[in-house]
Amino acid sequence: QAYFSSYTQQATYLDLDTGLAAISAHAKALGYDAIVLFLDELVLWLAFSVQDQAFFRRESQKITKLVESSTGVRPIPLVSFVARQMDLRRWFADSGASGAEQEALDRAFRHQEGRFGTITLGDDNLPYVARQRLLRRKDERAEQVMTEAFDHLERRPEVWDVLLDGVNTDDAHRGADETAFRRTYPFSPALVSTLRSLASVMQRERTALKVMQQMLVDRRETLTVDDVIPVGDAFSYIVNGQNPLDPTAAALFRSARSLYAEKLQPLLLTNHGLTRDDLERAEMGSGSLPAGFLADDRLAQTLLLSAIAPKVPALKGLTASRLASLNHGSIVSPLPGNERTVVLGKVREWSRSIPEIHVEGDRDPVIRVQLEDVDYESVVDRAKGEDNPGRRRELVKALIAEMLDVELRDPDMLGAHTDHLIWRGSRRDVDLVFGNVRDSSWLTDDHFTSRPGTWRLVIDHPFDDEGHSSAEDMQRLDRLLSTGQPRQTVVWVPRFLSSEKMLDLRRLVILDWLLGGTGERWASHADHLSEVDRATARAILQANHSSLRDGLQRALEQAYGVMKPAPGVLQDDAGHDRVLTSLDRSFDPGAPDGATFASAYRSLVDRAYTATYPAHPTFEPGDVEIRVTDLKAVYAHLERAMSDPQKRVPLAGDAAVVRRVANALGVGYAAETHFIFGDDRFSPWGTELARAAGAEGLSDAPVKVSELRRWIDAITPKRGLRPEVSDLVILAWALLRQRAWYHHGAPIPAPQPGKVLSEMELRLQAMPSQSEWTGATRAAGELFGIHASPYLTPQAVASLAEEIKTKVSALVGPAQSLVTHVEDAYRRLDLTTEGQTGRASDRLATAREASLAVSSLMHLDGVEMTRRLAELAESGHGSAIGTSLTRAADVSSALTRFRWDRLDPLKAASTDDDAKQILSRLRLGMTSDEIVTRAADALQRADDEAYQWAIGRSQPPSPGPGPSPVPPAPDPGPIDPGPVVIRDPHRHVVQRNDPGAHQTVLSELRAFLTTHADDQVEVTWRVVE
Repeated sequence: QAYFSSYTQQATYLDLDTGLAAISAHAKALGYDAIVLFLDELVLWLAFSVQDQAFFRRESQKITKLVESSTGVRPIPLVSFVARQMDLRRWFADSGASGAEQEALDRAFRHQEGRFGTITLGDDNLPYVARQRLLRRKDERAEQVMTEAFDHLERRPEVWDVLLDGVNTDDAHRGADETAFRRTYPFSPALVSTLRSLASVMQRERTALKVMQQMLVDRRETLTVDDVIPVGDAFSYIVNGQNPLDPTAAALFRSARSLYAEKLQPLLLTNHGLTRDDLERAEMGSGSLPAGFLADDRLAQTLLLSAIAPKVPALKGLTASRLASLNHGSIVSPLPGNERTVVLGKVREWSRSIPEIHVEGDRDPVIRVQLEDVDYESVVDRAKGEDNPGRRRELVKALIAEMLDVELRDPDMLGAHTDHLIWRGSRRDVDLVFGNVRDSSWLTDDHFTSRPGTWRLVIDHPFDDEGHSSAEDMQRLDRLLSTGQPRQTVVWVPRFLSSEKMLDLRRLVILDWLLGGTGERWASHADHLSEVDRATARAILQANHSSLRDGLQRALEQAYGVMKPAPGVLQDDAGHDRVLTSLDRSFDPGAPDGATFASAYRSLVDRAYTATYPAHPTFEPGDVEIRVTDLKAVYAHLERAMSDPQKRVPLAGDAAVVRRVANALGVGYAAETHFIFGDDRFSPWGTELARAAGAEGLSDAPVKVSELRRWIDAITPKRGLRPEVSDLVILAWALLRQRAWYHHGAPIPAPQPGKVLSEMELRLQAMPSQSEWTGATRAAGELFGIHASPYLTPQAVASLAEEIKTKVSALVGPAQSLVTHVEDAYRRLDLTTEGQTGRASDRLATAREASLAVSSLMHLDGVEMTRRLAELAESGHGSAIGTSLTRAADVSSALTRFRWDRLDPLKAASTDDDAKQILSRLRLGMTSDEIVTRAADALQRADDEAYQWAIGRSQPPSPGPGPSPVPPAPDPGPIDPGPVVIRDPHRHVVQRNDPGAHQTVLSELRAFLTTHADDQVEVTWRVVE
């Protein structure tokens, strides 16, 4: 007032109570009945001052004054609507307040809550609010324009469902419908849902409605009615500015901003050839950015949104297709509906440079962004020394083997790994050699030489030492071709990887080493991080390792010509126009043919072996190996068919296997129900083998298996049969051409497929008739116990002859000896050697016939022996002859041991009926065939009866004076046990004057019973006075 005399004080500070009372009085003076206060951000204002505990405590208490007054009743009431976006008690607790302070604040809040009513407002009214405050149409014409634009939106289900927020639906989240979309257009329900979900963690100057408003303002010059605002565009509005109050959300926001600014945005600028200056000029309005960059930027920002809001249904489990749909209209694809592939390719490329991006899956993978503030690169830097050319080559070798679907077994002396595979049903080998083609000190000429009948694949690396190029590899191949040396070898020389891909390879080598092993490597290189950070860093680097590995595999497919090269993957080399070169001029491998490395490799092997063996049978399915058991099943049908007059027999066993092998190989034919064999079903083998045998003069001569294999291999076009398969052809030829099998000059049974040896020989075999063969097999069983094959085959005839000769050679001596001994027995028994009882039961006649049979068979072979056996079968008494032969030695031995002199008393007692009966029974037993009565049993019985007869004939001594002598007790005889065969009889006579004799007898009896514990033993004794 000293300087400004007119200054007067207009107002003084009033406390809240006084001020509210003044406002109330003033309003009443103006004629109002009440004052309504809408306090939208009062709670937010307090929450942002929560760190200042004194201020927070002081100001938060004033909320009560909106209801109560210390100045008395206000002239008119105050009606306050306070928006409570959060619970201040939680924020106060998070600010670090003590327990006592929190308890005091809780009491204050409970005091306030009793003075306020609660109106719960859901966040689902955002679309309605946005429609009225932001999206209200100017007039009917504007409404019509917007309706037409909305009606023209693409409605493919995979896009429309995502825009309608129709993914990850459940009871709590139902998604939206077309009406809801129409209400918020150009904002999709998916974007609105994202903003609603993030509303609770947004800054106070970035509420959902304000974000939507700002997005419209910023696009007022470019947004058309046909555009749907992409979800990715919301990222900068949400994360930039003041951090959220929630510490966890604030940390996520900081990590998202950091990842975008430090990695994602620079990568996108580099990919599109832009600089930060270009970006700044566009932000200032003095320039523009390419549409491709803007589209990629939206995708990147959508990924970051999915990381800071992982529970938003539209962003949860984000896939490549959904990522494209959320940014509808931003992604341009040459093929409609192929946006997913375009997006996936971009994200995979980013993930190789940014480990935080994880791509999980194949067709429509889930994409995750891991927001962590961990220095994982320091771990990688500490292991950089593990990157070297040797490890790069080994890693590429392992990746190629994996993509080829090949197991690298132990290499041979030249480093070749043998891959076993199935080609047209047969097992084949491919030798794989990895090395530098141009370097003759590494790969000598021997490394390019294949094994006989085996293809070799030499694979070079998609890089070389500094100063060398793939042209040097091609020059080496030209020199190898100029030598004219035949080699079944294909060389795979790839194009070189670009410098960017080589950086990926080097990083992958480091990560592969770092994350491999048992864990010591990781522990020693990450020991500077905390335990939690180590786990986080390992998870990030493992995801980076997986991404780099997938990317390098695709780069290798392009380098080796399996896929079309993409920009920036390979070095520019116009002179490298082919990647496959054959060192066999008769085979042109062409370009790799296949959608994958493995299919291209299989196609290459198929074409190589097809060029070598163009006429190889096509066993279907071609990837299932023909097993020896399959070949045996076919051979069994061949043998059965040869025994049938029409060579036609029903299919048995696994008919599908027989049909698969026989029909493709041309060895018989399996029809629907029957198997057929013959010359007309043995093509081309019958004609070709006949031609080859005739050319060498071996049509009817013995032929070795080695010669047959040579003839089969020489048939053109080449078949290239596996040895076991050619065995079946040879076995079938032997059956048709009536050839018997011999090994080292001796006949053998026909071998099975897989067991045919080159030194075996096939000889022409004369064949009997089927009836003769039937009789011969029956006679062989009856006479010699031989079970011959029922199928009439050359080998069966030869085998039977060989078995018969073996048996006969052992029986001819005993058979002749038997005749002599039986003749002697006949003379001793006064029997005529011409037989008395007729042929039907004449032991001597049977013995003579058996001896004659074996003697004649000794000098016969093949079909003559078969016919002789058939004659023996017609006699009708083959069983008697067989028994005579098998028991000949035993019978001869029994006749030799028998005490014929014991029969003399019987012969002398010509008038004794008992003696006559004993001799009669013995004669009957000796004239009966051995199959009816065993000679040993008849002789033993006669010996026992003669002894009993002799005892009964002996006269007792004259009795002295006294009573008449008691007659000897009759022999009670054994209880009839039925038919009993008596073996090894023993008879002992014990004298009274030999006191130790009875002990000897008892000891022998005990020993006999112990030895014959399972036999029935009869013990008989008599007292002789």
